[in-house]
Amino acid sequence: MLLKRAMKGELDLMGPAQKVAAELMEIPDFADTDNDLIGTMRRYLSGYKKAVLMVAGAAVQKLMATLSKEQEVLMNIADMIIDVYVAESLLLRVEKMMKNGKASADSVYAAVLQVFFNDAATRIHISGKEAICSFAEGDELRMLLMGLKRFTKTEPVNTKDLRRKIAAKLLADNTYNL
Repeated sequence: MLLKRAMKGELDLMGPAQKVAAELMEIPDFADTDNDLIGTMRRYLSGYKKAVLMVAGAAVQKLMATLSKEQEVLMNIADMIIDVYVAESLLLRVEKMMKNGKASADSVYAAVLQVFFNDAATRIHISGKEAICSFAEGDELRMLLMGLKRFTKTEPVNTKDLRRKIAAKLLADNTYNL
């Protein structure tokens, strides 16, 4: 739907996509940013959104009128958008819980957040790579893949221990409800 609206001119996808493309040509900003859990996840989320804009913008530019017939590319972009939506919803919920004192940076909710963001980065990268490889080649392909890697980069986390923490909470509560 987003891409169809963008193709009809109802939604400005190309403006933000071109800003992301221009950012690829710049030196990355290594300025100190919030290194707390929420700040880190916000930075990851921003990268995920840029990855979607980059892939969708490149697909629209490259495929133009035939994009509606490229169901696999559309599916890959849709999968990326779904992960971004869930990541942002989860981040906002955990952030609200932390502000209200119902969660902390070492709570089970923070563990869920970290596991999801780690897994989402991998899924977004794979979906983006599949989409890019289906319409780009040569230098354009290398540049887009480099950008995708940059926008989905996360610090490693021990998901095994985090998943065990989540499972222990569910077992202790004897319910499948956080």
